[in-house]
Order: sequence, then C-alpha cells, then structure tokens
Amino acid sequence: MFQTTTDEQLTGNPIDEVIGGTIHYAALTTAAKLGLFTILEERGPLGAEELAEAAGATADGIRAVADVVTVLGWLALEDGRYRNGPLAERWLGGQGEYDFTPALLWAYELINVMWELPQAVRDGKPAQSLWERWENNPDAGRDFSEYMKIKSRLTVDSIVDAVELPEGARRLLDLGGSHGLHSMAMCRRHPRLTATIMDLDEALANTGSAIEKAGLADRVSLRRGSFLSGDLGSDYDVVFLFEIVHNHTDEENRDLIARAAKALRPGGRIVILEDVRGAELDAHNAAFSLAMFACSGDRTYSFPEISGWLTDAGLGGVEQIRLPSSVSLVIGTK
Repeated sequence: MFQTTTDEQLTGNPIDEVIGGTIHYAALTTAAKLGLFTILEERGPLGAEELAEAAGATADGIRAVADVVTVLGWLALEDGRYRNGPLAERWLGGQGEYDFTPALLWAYELINVMWELPQAVRDGKPAQSLWERWENNPDAGRDFSEYMKIKSRLTVDSIVDAVELPEGARRLLDLGGSHGLHSMAMCRRHPRLTATIMDLDEALANTGSAIEKAGLADRVSLRRGSFLSGDLGSDYDVVFLFEIVHNHTDEENRDLIARAAKALRPGGRIVILEDVRGAELDAHNAAFSLAMFACSGDRTYSFPEISGWLTDAGLGGVEQIRLPSSVSLVIGTK
C-alpha cells in the first residue's frame, strides 16, 4: 500500500518511508495502549485469539497490529503464537532495567496532538495546551509524568554530579519537579539538604508515595499548584527549573526566573535543565522544538536567551554544562 514504486531510480522513496513510519508508530503505540506487551510478559506466548480475548479486542485487529509490531522486532511469532521480542524484553515490562511503556503511552497521546499541528501553525498555538487536555484526560498526564520519571533515571546521576551547591546549602525548591527523582537524589547526596517540590496535582499523583518509600518524607515535601504566578517563597539556596522553559513563552520564562531569583538567598543558584538550542540546526532539538510548539505553542531556547533571563534577574556567573545526553545545565548565581 505504501510502497509506491519499484523503479530503480526511485528506490528508497522518502514518501514511502514517511507513510510507513506513520503506520509503524501507530501499531507500536496501539500495542502498548492495548496492553499487549504486559499481557505477553505475564502469560507467555499466545495465539491471536487468546491475545485478543485477554486484551478485550478482536482477533483480526490484534493480528494486524501484532504482525507489524513483530516485523519491527518488538514481538516474535513462532508456531502461530506471539511473544515479546528482544526489544520489548529490553525496554518494556518489569524484566528489564528500564520500563519505557509510559513513553509509548505518552506517544499514543502525542499522535492526537500532532494531528492538529496544521491548525497550531496557522494560529500560532494549539487549540488546547497539554495541561488543558489533561483536565479531561488525567491518565495522559500521569503517563507523561511516568515517562519523565523513567527518562530522568538515565541522567539523574550525571546531573547530581554536575550540580555544585552553595556552601552550607540547606533548602532546595524544585519547580515542576513532578516525580521528585532529582530532589530525592540531591537529598541523598547532601544529608543536610531539604527539598520542596512544586507542581500540579496530576504531576504529583504518585510522588508522595515514592518519597515515603525512599524514606525521605521528613526532608522532601510537596507544594501543589502552578508556579506560573504568585510568590514562590524565600531563603532558598537552590531553585531547580528542570525541563520547564520549553513549555513557556519568553515572557513567562522571564517572569518565572525573576520570581525564582527573588526566592533565593544571596549566593543562591538557579539551575535550569534544558534541551538548549545550538547555533546550528540539530535533528533532535528541531524535532523536540516542533513537538513543543504542537503541545503548547512554545519552543526550545538558546543559551544566549536563557542566559539573558538569568542576568536580567540579577544573577551572574552564568555557565552551561553539557551532560552526556541531549540536555544541558544552565546555572546562574545571585
């Protein structure tokens, strides 16, 4: 259907690849949404009829989806029975070190967002932001938060290693800290440090129990609400803004950082974690920036832009620390 030509001069038709990629994306995210990987992990190899019954779906539909996912290597098919393939065993489910199932569930929601990209481009922003979508679909918000938690596990150690606290630091404010992974890691590294995580209710749905499980309930607290307006407090030694600024306008970020600076004691630091836009186009950053535009009408920002917000808020010594991933730390001191 989507292999439109066999002409040698047109081998590798890029349009074929776009259409095929769309179908592959839909099949893989649908498999996750229907719970196929979880079912097969729990019950072992199943035929299409058995898998359909377990998923509450039709056998023909399951077979169509599972066949594509098998071709992609996430499932395997032997003697008419599907099982999880090496990719699923490595990246999905409880057997691997990391379970990126929430990433696929979030990717399923992202399809709906991206289908509306033409309208967002015409109007300059989407008809609904992610947060407005999540008001009517809180499960999507929780999937996104769980995805961010898994993603953060890959970089949290390098971040904690790179962040140098002011001498005698005692108080951390983690704006948009969601899963709490960074605050908890910082408190483990620095025994005298306490942290306050400020985020929306849906982002903090599982954070309290995670803090309790980590044995840090006496040092890490939650503050529910939006950080986009109002007083943020005072006498903090460090304020984290991790993967936040790409979701907001230049004006909003400027105001947020000015209020965060007011919340710092003298010598305190603002630490921003971000996919920083470089001087040259980068495939990852360009795609990520487009996704942010589709989600909220915003984009990624360059180091000069982020540095300007910090210096305008009265911070100095601004530096960028590149991490072993796509993100960097940008740090300013009051």
